[in-house]
Amino acid sequence: MLRKFSAIVLTIMVLAGSLAASTRVVLELFLVSPSVNQSVRYGRRTANLTNKSGDPDTVARQLLTGVCAHSILHSTSWRWERNGTLVLTYLAYSEDSHCTDAEPQEISMSALLPPQSTNPEKPRPAEIREQDVLAHGLRHLTFLMRYSPDDRIRKAVSPAGLQFFQALCGQLAGRYDTAKEFADCTSTLGIK
Repeated sequence: MLRKFSAIVLTIMVLAGSLAASTRVVLELFLVSPSVNQSVRYGRRTANLTNKSGDPDTVARQLLTGVCAHSILHSTSWRWERNGTLVLTYLAYSEDSHCTDAEPQEISMSALLPPQSTNPEKPRPAEIREQDVLAHGLRHLTFLMRYSPDDRIRKAVSPAGLQFFQALCGQLAGRYDTAKEFADCTSTLGIK
């Protein structure tokens, strides 16, 4: 699946007339772990992929080398920034207790809501914040934990990790048919 995603992104770049000299390609990696009190600890690392032909999956793994062990590494999204930068986003989930220093930030699960843009003519939210990208990646993994017929992702985490993902909302971006499930999920977190 990760290779398929990488191939899609590269195809998009080729179809766009190849990357112009002014286009930057950046890989961002969010390293996340569950925390206490319904919150998430995370750190963010980046690598400049401009003018490099290496596999982004390999670069993402290199960003984790020596930091701490991860259970899951998954490509979650890509986006175009207004300055012309193409950003490939990966999320690494870890239950390693040594990750504390590598994950300097903490955010409440209730702050990890989807962007409130519902205009069908403007699919891109007016503003994309770091917490929005993190939330999207976590919702993506949560969806895979719950619904993927391939149980390798579920087997990669401990029972406590499964509980962490069960506490998150697994709504994918743009899925209106999951509105009730999302409302049910957020109500269990005390979000209105």
